[in-house]
Amino acid sequence: METAIFNVPSISCSACSSKIEENVKELKGISNVYSDLKSQQIKVEYNPADISPQEIKKHIAQMGYEII
Repeated sequence: METAIFNVPSISCSACSSKIEENVKELKGISNVYSDLKSQQIKVEYNPADISPQEIKKHIAQMGYEII
């Protein structure tokens, strides 16, 4: 497993962070997703054989969240 951290400044509430966590967890190769509302970061543990950080980032962006 590897870990990727994404800065998502458009996370503004716990509902946003929960929505991202639930949706990203459904992707193949994702083992854990943690969101930190205070730092506006999403930490994802993933299997690089199944999914890449770019694919995770694209999925979050398609949900309507800005990632920097």
